[in-house]
Amino acid sequence: MKYRILLVEDDECIGPLMLEVLFKSGYDVTLADGLTAVKRLTHFGFSAVVSDFKLQDGDACDVIEFMRGKIPGLPAIVTSGCGQQVEQDCEDRKVTNVVFLNKPFRPQQLLDSLNAFGLTKTRSSANAKS
Repeated sequence: MKYRILLVEDDECIGPLMLEVLFKSGYDVTLADGLTAVKRLTHFGFSAVVSDFKLQDGDACDVIEFMRGKIPGLPAIVTSGCGQQVEQDCEDRKVTNVVFLNKPFRPQQLLDSLNAFGLTKTRSSANAKS
């Protein structure tokens, strides 16, 4: 099974890099640059959402609340360089069951976080090595 990840990142350098890491690891990835882009989506068959906390038009809590309105219990990962303040903000807004990754993080940490949700990465035949 190929898992679908919604990646929400408004940094024009970081977003494509994270997309590449996820794609090369076997995930089907949709990149959105903010809350407005997420709200314009027409399909919601995602297995997880990975969102930067600070977005130009909202934050990760807004994204998670919107997406969980479409997919209850959707696994969520929040990335941020703001440390524990982000965790407190999410807790204050009752956005729970979230994994937090502090920037900078290694690509493997992101993949490990997805694996912790049971979204074990798949490998396409192009990526598989014998």
